[in-house]
Amino acid sequence: MVFGLYRKVVGLAGLAVMGSVMLLIRYVSFGRAIDFNRMCVAPFTSRITLWLLGVRVKNHIEQSDEQFVYMFNHNSYLDLFLIPMAGLQNTRFIISEDVQRVVALHLCNLGIDVLYIPTKGDPIRRAQFFERVTDDLSKRKYSVICSPEGQHTFTHGIAPFNDGVFKMATESRTPIRCLFLDIPPEANPLESFEMKHCHVDLYSKDRFETETWRVEDVSRNKAEVRARFLEYYRGFYGDFGDAAEQN
Repeated sequence: MVFGLYRKVVGLAGLAVMGSVMLLIRYVSFGRAIDFNRMCVAPFTSRITLWLLGVRVKNHIEQSDEQFVYMFNHNSYLDLFLIPMAGLQNTRFIISEDVQRVVALHLCNLGIDVLYIPTKGDPIRRAQFFERVTDDLSKRKYSVICSPEGQHTFTHGIAPFNDGVFKMATESRTPIRCLFLDIPPEANPLESFEMKHCHVDLYSKDRFETETWRVEDVSRNKAEVRARFLEYYRGFYGDFGDAAEQN
């Protein structure tokens, strides 16, 4: 119990420190150092925080000047520290606006200029969000990183994918780059901030070209990408990965 409390406190304190530092850098630089936060400050602070929690991370994700819609498997709150460690340049994280209620995390998000997506309970604002981001991607303003599983109850495996991000990639003609976060299932904290000692690897995987994709084929293309993520999961952990079948 004591160690669990220690891990929770260190995790939240790490987010608060990271957020405060990045927010200061952002505003002192008048926004010009946001990418410095993404590529240097956030990865460094995340690594130190996870080191204090006994989590060792090796980042194998390839840096690129190309524009992508990066998609990753979203299995636990540990991802809040793992995604910043990718250090992707000119890349904005799409994250649910619900997390604004966690002050420490909101500070971090302001420091790296995330894109807050409205929840499914607000379909009009959510549609407007996707229209705006699709337009920005079409104009090649930045890359985005998101979970195609969206907001969901964390479990071992790959949850069902949402249509929105695939429609966005299709309409903007932005290629998809798959990322896989290899978190040992036995050490995965899932819905808790009580991180456990483990070794985590971050990988770049397949890319999907969207130049010839059509909106009417979103369901088929989404299923193809999800099937690839299931292959990654089973490759690491065996015949265990389809969270939709488990529920």
